Amino acid sequence: MNNEIKYIMDELGVIYGFYQDQFSLKRIKSYILSMPEGKKIVNVTAGKVPMYDHQVDLPIAEFSNQSDSVGLLQVNHTMVNNRAAEDITADTQRIIELVNRLIKLVAPK
Repeated sequence: MNNEIKYIMDELGVIYGFYQDQFSLKRIKSYILSMPEGKKIVNVTAGKVPMYDHQVDLPIAEFSNQSDSVGLLQVNHTMVNNRAAEDITADTQRIIELVNRLIKLVAPK
């Protein structure tokens, strides 16, 4: 693994650790780093997701087969209620930047 990929994965690990969300980090590893020939994540964008009476901006992954999309951040009720929406949005934007950069790094040239 080259240094930039390691840096991205380390930074994503910090963000997901804060949210106590190891599931989404495993998705990134599985659908970007481990499965380059199969179904894979090709782009991540922000999407408004209704959660606990709030509209929360979360990162949404789009797959190569264009039949599916999944959220890349699991946010619990306490986090939605206690963390400012702007902070969740900022974390979402950082995840989007990092994952899209990771996609470009591992994409075949």
